[in-house]
Amino acid sequence: MEIIEVTCQHLLSGIGRYGLELSSGIERQGQLKAFYKPYKEGHPDSVHHESEWIRKVHYRSLRGMHPYLMPFFIRNALTVERGDLIHAHWFMSGLAASSYKKNPKIITMHDVSLLHLPEKGGNYIKYYAWAIHRFKSQKIPIIVVSEHAKQDAIKYAEYPEELVHVVYNGINHDQFFPQENEIKRPKDRFRIVYSGGLGKRKNVGLLLKAYQQVEKKIKDTELVISGAHPERTEYPAMAEELGLKNVRFTGFIDDENMADFYRSGHLMVFPSEYEGFGLAPLESMACGTPVLCAKGGALQETSGQGAIYFDYDVGDLANKMMLLSQNEENRSALTGQGLEHAQKYTWTNTAERTLQLYRTLV
Repeated sequence: MEIIEVTCQHLLSGIGRYGLELSSGIERQGQLKAFYKPYKEGHPDSVHHESEWIRKVHYRSLRGMHPYLMPFFIRNALTVERGDLIHAHWFMSGLAASSYKKNPKIITMHDVSLLHLPEKGGNYIKYYAWAIHRFKSQKIPIIVVSEHAKQDAIKYAEYPEELVHVVYNGINHDQFFPQENEIKRPKDRFRIVYSGGLGKRKNVGLLLKAYQQVEKKIKDTELVISGAHPERTEYPAMAEELGLKNVRFTGFIDDENMADFYRSGHLMVFPSEYEGFGLAPLESMACGTPVLCAKGGALQETSGQGAIYFDYDVGDLANKMMLLSQNEENRSALTGQGLEHAQKYTWTNTAERTLQLYRTLV
């Protein structure tokens, strides 16, 4: 097979990283013809274009028009070459691929959370819903990243069950692994870390409110929150209103340094209201940092026995953070469970399962 992979996002995003990891796996199997990705000179991910199988999608950003114009830039780039199958990652590249009626195609939607947990404006959601309707009308198979996401696609997108396929994400274990001799955890305080974005459904406000109780009762603790542009969110002001003294917002942390961020914590807390998969908790487990996790969406499905779970309740989260902060033995046991569980997820497995799907379509 000659597979064309195409993403609509740069490789520093979660969707972009999925595209790079999957395409790398397909390339190692000798089945990849090309991987198309957005390109702008000087962008931090432009270094990846040194790989001969990565193709440039030149584009122009016109403020709020970017999501609507990107499919046209991708479609124009795809006219250069076509393979036996086009695999588009997310709906914007899916719209570009859907223009080619004769080519077999498949689209990774990850999940359809924007249909039931919208975070953007009404016009964008209508556009997203229209795209899914277009895929459905063309009977294009889609990939989602958990069984929970599959049921959501059937329920909220009314996507035919026979066209919805589950392929779990992987973890790059060459990047995310424990480094016992180089862990930079502070010795004079207990550090709780969070990573996973600062959007509304990530529910960071619950974490701040629970941490308020922790900080009042246990000395020498701190909460470190990563995520781009915290100044554009309500959370720094909320931390100030709550009187929190030991909360720090790091801003964006690139992939190269994310593993060290996980390793720097004694405990990782993930309070998200919904996840179609939930990569951050698994990456933290793979780095040897124990995970205290919410139950939203697919989190219990994917994190399994590798995490301890809390209810969406300030008191429950605060109590479990305090219990784990004071019990090193429990944290050590949880670390072992997490390391074992995270080994189930590899990009090699993701690529092999995806290739199996390709063979049913070509």
